[in-house]
Amino acid sequence: MHYVLMPSLDIRRNLATEQYLLNQYSLEEPLILFYIQKPCVIVGRNQNVRAEVDLSYAKEHGITITRRLSGGGAVYDDLGNLSFSFVVNADHEAFGDFKLFTKPIIEALHAMGAVDAQVSGRNDLMIDGKKFSGNAMYIKNKKMYSHGTLMLDVNLEEVSRVLTVSEKKLAGKGTKSVRGRVTNLKPYLKEEYQTITTEEFRNQLLLHLFDAASMDEIASKEYQLTAADEEAIDQLVAEIYGNEDWVFGEEPRFTIKREAKFTGGLLEANISVEKGRISSIMIFGDYFGQKETKEIAALLVGCRYERSALEKALKGISIEDYFNHVSKAEFIQLLVD
Repeated sequence: MHYVLMPSLDIRRNLATEQYLLNQYSLEEPLILFYIQKPCVIVGRNQNVRAEVDLSYAKEHGITITRRLSGGGAVYDDLGNLSFSFVVNADHEAFGDFKLFTKPIIEALHAMGAVDAQVSGRNDLMIDGKKFSGNAMYIKNKKMYSHGTLMLDVNLEEVSRVLTVSEKKLAGKGTKSVRGRVTNLKPYLKEEYQTITTEEFRNQLLLHLFDAASMDEIASKEYQLTAADEEAIDQLVAEIYGNEDWVFGEEPRFTIKREAKFTGGLLEANISVEKGRISSIMIFGDYFGQKETKEIAALLVGCRYERSALEKALKGISIEDYFNHVSKAEFIQLLVD
């Protein structure tokens, strides 16, 4: 087995590296990847971002949002989380057998003092009845990865805050996350590990996995990315993980109903969104206007369902001509905030 310690703290680059190695790495031996990232939310392949994430809160607090290739639910990561990924030949492993891949992780955690850590349900790792790890899998061209999170010392308040949907009436298809009780691992580790950093935790897991006494002993097992590798990974970040067409354009179709009371009256918007763009919009209310509301609706159909795109579509338009005593900022906030 070889390993990769990703230096990047950007989830988009880390997921791109994982995908690149899945596609390009010659799997004569299994590969294990470890990565750590700044605050971010990773939604599953089949999820609706807006049904999982408080987008306003994420933007305000600089929390990166991206989508992964694998299924499953949304997770929040920060610098207190360690992510791992086993990359293997699919011919020799059973897709969906999470116990197989998490077994060495569980054994390492037991050795570090978390003796009650165990696989629970379909794809979670639990301790004391609380979840500290979610896992998912992806398979392509007879190769696959099984990746997961390990919440060592994550900001739990942020987990519940950013993975809470703001008050919207949203309905549609898509995998929903199960928001069970979560916990950090650190309180369950031996006393000697109570001040451990995420990087030190990662190294300890590696030593257990390789049955080694020091990092120097396994240095030859570290896989080094080349300049050509890095260039290809940059391209994946640009085309996929950092691309809003991937993050939002892959959402299942959904409808959302928004309403608000303004000085000029009540406005209600029924919006259908498909592949991240408005496919239809109907506006109702007891407002007064000089022009037909359907003109505004026509401008917005086909527009990406996010604030900057709506602002661009309505540039130069006097909203008060359509909704008396309603500003453009108020109207856009009605639609997307």
